[in-house]
Amino acid sequence: MHCTAYIHDILFLFNNHFMQANLGRKVGELANPDMLVMEESATVIQAAKAMKRKDSTCVFVSRNDTTKELIGIITERDILYKVVAESKGPFKITLKEVMSKPLISIDESATAMEATLLMRKAGIRRLPVRRSGKIVGFVTLLSVIGNSPSKSVETGQIETSSILTGVTCPYCGSGFESKQDLSKHVDRLHIGSGLLEGDLRQI
Repeated sequence: MHCTAYIHDILFLFNNHFMQANLGRKVGELANPDMLVMEESATVIQAAKAMKRKDSTCVFVSRNDTTKELIGIITERDILYKVVAESKGPFKITLKEVMSKPLISIDESATAMEATLLMRKAGIRRLPVRRSGKIVGFVTLLSVIGNSPSKSVETGQIETSSILTGVTCPYCGSGFESKQDLSKHVDRLHIGSGLLEGDLRQI
């Protein structure tokens, strides 16, 4: 019993140290440059197929003009709630009609903590990263927090809810043994039934 408690305390201290170090990193170091981008005139079904091929959960939307400026984002949640739930035809609806906008972004010099606070405040899970005014990649709530549980980022403190689990839900703090289990949990509880598991592929 005492040994188990000791190990738990050691893991708690190590996890907190790792978490604080991670939240202090610059988002430019954490940004994923592999962005799936499609023009605003593309249809939802084209986006869904591209997301399936690339194994991506979102598409960043650009203007049709020569600037190719990113102006919005469409996620699996947007497709589920704005298209499927509304019985709209994915073959006709364009990304411009259902994308989330404006596109909120953050400078690469910002910290992971600042990015997390911004995402929480805006109610988003994906955040484009700017370098000299140009978007060069993006971070997600999970990528900036890592495997560290989060319940009260707003106060600048991360609370540990399940030290001995592999990954923790950044929304409710539930612990899971793998990212796949976490993905299913987020899908079912925080997004919508079955979307990440492939129901969208039947469109």
